Amino acid sequence: MTIRARAGARVKECSGEFEVANFPVTCATTKTVSEGKQDCREIVSGPILVAKQYTFGIAVAWSVKPDGTVEESKNLGVHVKRLDDNPEECNISLEITILNRLKNFHMTLCDPTYHGISSQKARGWSRSFDMPDSRRHDGVKGLPLSDVFDHQAGWLHNGPLRVVAKLSVVVSFDSGVVSSNEASGQQEVCQSLQALLQSGSMADVALKVGSEEIQAHSIILGARSPVFERMFSCPMKEKKDKEVHIQDLEAAPVKALVKYLYTGVVDQTSLDNDNLALSLLEAAHRYEVPGLVERCVQVIVTRFKVETVAERLEMADMIGSKYFKAQCLEYIQAHLVDVQATDAYTRLVERRPALLRDIIEVVAPPSKKQRRLKGGASK
Repeated sequence: MTIRARAGARVKECSGEFEVANFPVTCATTKTVSEGKQDCREIVSGPILVAKQYTFGIAVAWSVKPDGTVEESKNLGVHVKRLDDNPEECNISLEITILNRLKNFHMTLCDPTYHGISSQKARGWSRSFDMPDSRRHDGVKGLPLSDVFDHQAGWLHNGPLRVVAKLSVVVSFDSGVVSSNEASGQQEVCQSLQALLQSGSMADVALKVGSEEIQAHSIILGARSPVFERMFSCPMKEKKDKEVHIQDLEAAPVKALVKYLYTGVVDQTSLDNDNLALSLLEAAHRYEVPGLVERCVQVIVTRFKVETVAERLEMADMIGSKYFKAQCLEYIQAHLVDVQATDAYTRLVERRPALLRDIIEVVAPPSKKQRRLKGGASK
């Protein structure tokens, strides 16, 4: 009997929205101390983020003066708090978005690194947190409470403040030795589908990329990609001819895309450098395969360079990935002078001047007056 070893983390994603009604009044009347800091207050939702045995609430925090009145000059705080009583620590990565009435002004904060969190502890961006060197966290940089309270700035939705949180939570860790008789049925299906792809048996459609042709099965492509599904279910040329001519992509990323559609696996060679990963990302975006888009983005953001980050920002904006875009903007903010000196930045200014607004928003958030003027002009 064949024996195999299996190990790895199991991750569950969850998301939720917290709406704080009559936010200015809530700030003025709430007495709950945030993270033991007597000059900070917070309000926490119920357990709206659930990942198996772990539950989390979304929290909004703010500063108060010694007399207990709201300190409007200090930044707003947002974080998640673990609410379950499970004694085990779990690991999470986090994204929080503060919603603005004007979509272009949503503020997204990302921490893609997995950190441990124990019961009744919190992670995020609030002045009630301590930094590693014992300094206080600044909260949401560029978002003082005075701006939040200003109705014209767009952060209040006719009174309520709205915050969305997305968590990736490690819920278990597989380790040990198992027999081949206990092998996952899902893995067996993927192996069978990969063999079917490699053999070309019963293939009924050809993907033509340049001089190469990939034999495939329309029912599988259509089940995994909404774009292929539309091609083969509607009276389109591709359905009639059983051929799909793919332009502006090379054969290698298309082959990697097709393999992913059959098996859920992407070869590491397709992610080994930015050119390969970007080509695969473009293919995954074009054929609406979000799992593969996310896998490519996770790799690309770990290899940012001053010379090319402006190009990555263009790509992030094109595919509509908030996480990818936020990571680009964060890197540009930290290396602004060097980035501005690159050819990629010059091209971005010429081709996508609208993205300069996003860069400026991160580097130098607009004053309350500027936000009011922009808000009025957009209505």
